[in-house]
Amino acid sequence: MSLDQQVLPDESLSSRDSIRPRGDAFYGRLFGWSLKWRGPRPFLVLENGVCAVTMPKIHGNQVLARLAETGCAGPAMAVLTQQGPRVAVLAEIDGLIPPRISLPQHVDVLAWGALLPLPGDSGRVETHSEWLVEPDPRQRWLPSLDAVLSGVRPR
Repeated sequence: MSLDQQVLPDESLSSRDSIRPRGDAFYGRLFGWSLKWRGPRPFLVLENGVCAVTMPKIHGNQVLARLAETGCAGPAMAVLTQQGPRVAVLAEIDGLIPPRISLPQHVDVLAWGALLPLPGDSGRVETHSEWLVEPDPRQRWLPSLDAVLSGVRPR
């Protein structure tokens, strides 16, 4: 199940145009990410070698710290889902995605067209997603899936 199916509904955003220009220009043209719009909310389409490693937010800080220590920090966001808050770390698919059974129980890898809600305008708190590590236009690469999964597994 993709995270867009788990995200709580957001009826409070009123203007479709308020974040569309920034989303298309920033995420689409600058980073080359595929976007899909659902009402006023932009979603990242996980395709073309981009995936996301997701885990409960309680585990996210440790994983982000491990990735930063090894120089493999990349964009990461907190997403509010029906199962509670989760952290999604964007990664580049660098080979085969490991089978679900080989991943830690609390970890999922989203790919193959799954949708991940992107944070909208920075002033809006009702979007149900926020950047923990914002994408950096000066460093547009993503860490490899293997590196992110290595950061998920405790030493």
